Amino acid sequence: QPIEVGTKFHSSVNGYATGVRFLKGAGNAGTHTGSIWSRNGNKLASATFSSETSSGWQSVHFSSPVNIIADTTYIVSYFSTDGGFAISPGFFTTAGIVNLSLTALQTGVDGPNGVYIYGGGFPANGNNANYWADVLFEEQITNQQSINYNLTGITDYNNCVNTGST
Repeated sequence: QPIEVGTKFHSSVNGYATGVRFLKGAGNAGTHTGSIWSRNGNKLASATFSSETSSGWQSVHFSSPVNIIADTTYIVSYFSTDGGFAISPGFFTTAGIVNLSLTALQTGVDGPNGVYIYGGGFPANGNNANYWADVLFEEQITNQQSINYNLTGITDYNNCVNTGST
């Protein structure tokens, strides 16, 4: 049965999510799509994995980095069309995992960690398992990747009177 599985995380510094990686077992076939979500379920980016190996860590980069705000919960996930996933039950029961500026949250810090939903979409169901989904993160963009911003408002600058039309 198709399933989306993921991990809640936050960063102690501002930075950029550049992609997703997941741990693939030998029986995990089919197409996989990695995503990053806001805490309230807005999909911020996704990308389909290509050139996967039969097992081990698989990585994909987003077409544009996603701005990550410090001390804000995000969810990194992957969708498995064939329903395969790695799992370590109880992994987040007593502790989170800290790796430099990133923390995979302990269950209870911001609800359950180890999130999923059958059929795909925002993985809102949770437990305390590790599904081995991980964010690719950079504190600064060091290459020529572009960054997309959503314009939410215009502030008058130097007596600007033109607004909004293209």
